[in-house]
Amino acid sequence: MRYLNILADDLTGAADTAARCHRFGLPATIFLDIPEPPLPPGALAFTSDSRHLPAAEAARQARDTAASLSILGARWYKKIDSMLRGNIGSELDALMELLDAPAAVVCPAFPAQRRGLRNGYLAAPELRLPAVHLPSLLREQSRHSVAALSLEEARGGELAARMGRALCRMGAGIPRRRVVLVVDALTDDDLHTVLQAQQEALPEALLCGSAGLAGAFARRVGALAEFPSRSGGRDAGGWKGERPAQVRSALLVVGSGSRSAHRQIAFLLHSESNARTGRLPSESGASQLAVSRMIVAPETDVEAIATLDPARPIWLLQQPKPRPGAMLEGGGARRRADHLARISAAAFAGRPADLLVLAGGDTAMRILKRLGVERLSVERELLPGMPLCRAEIGGRPTPVVIKPGNFGGDRTLMELLSVAGRGQG
Repeated sequence: MRYLNILADDLTGAADTAARCHRFGLPATIFLDIPEPPLPPGALAFTSDSRHLPAAEAARQARDTAASLSILGARWYKKIDSMLRGNIGSELDALMELLDAPAAVVCPAFPAQRRGLRNGYLAAPELRLPAVHLPSLLREQSRHSVAALSLEEARGGELAARMGRALCRMGAGIPRRRVVLVVDALTDDDLHTVLQAQQEALPEALLCGSAGLAGAFARRVGALAEFPSRSGGRDAGGWKGERPAQVRSALLVVGSGSRSAHRQIAFLLHSESNARTGRLPSESGASQLAVSRMIVAPETDVEAIATLDPARPIWLLQQPKPRPGAMLEGGGARRRADHLARISAAAFAGRPADLLVLAGGDTAMRILKRLGVERLSVERELLPGMPLCRAEIGGRPTPVVIKPGNFGGDRTLMELLSVAGRGQG
């Protein structure tokens, strides 16, 4: 087995999973389109770009994406959102049926981001009530039987036997009968227990979860002789091949409308307001920021980038803070993301930054495609689920950070700028 194929429904989902795999020992590459062979070994992360679609269309797009990746010797992983957004059941069905998998083991916990599953309910510190009950959600979205194992059952010993009994009760092994098994987890130890039990009870099952379970899988297989391992240990750092120039300027684009993303912007700007020394953040943090910000409204024209201050090392482009109750996904949100991407690509063309930081999957996908990027090679994981990648933009290697919009605490944007800005020398 030379490949772990990761199928996500958006770019940041592919990126956070690739970041975890790289951290725990696998070389990792993120693809924006279906690539031509030969492919690099290790974790290969793809997106069907289907989260916004109706369920049937999302399933079709996920199946078509996977079907075009007939890679021999590959293990598949269905990436789902750790906040359980998207068409989880329909896309899982499509991949199970394409691969002829008899079952799927689903565990969306991502302990490094303080997200887990208990009694089938999503547990996350930023979650607004009511919490999502994943087994019920899958029974609504999937055509197949759904069973669930609680945290107490998962930690109670003999999980493999419990899995086997649950699968048998639901008809696993009967021709054309597929089963989806949801398993609770809150910690990394729980994830390793789930993987061990799955390997013993039903090794042919499709693994499905967030970046947390994928990272645990990478840790297990990274030491196997038949799976290519990344040299240098756990995120030793270092830029492969030709190094980019020293990071003196950054373009930061925040397309996410999440509360987390806007708190992070506010923290960055508040820190910057105390001192403007004309440098990127360093280990001392808040005292060395200089940001020129532009809020990109629907009526903003590309000529507005002239208002950005060329003397400031950080250019920040963002969407307006959404009104209460505004839809953050769907057709309107994607049109706003496309508009922000067009303005951002023009800003990058006007001042090609040494570092590109993109927050929000739709926006990141559109900006990178406008810049001609087809793949991203993961260099290291800066923060949990947030990779520093290498991209070829305009014929030069450019560091690119991909950040899911609702990941992290208030300091996350500043921390990403700081760590990425000093990590290339």
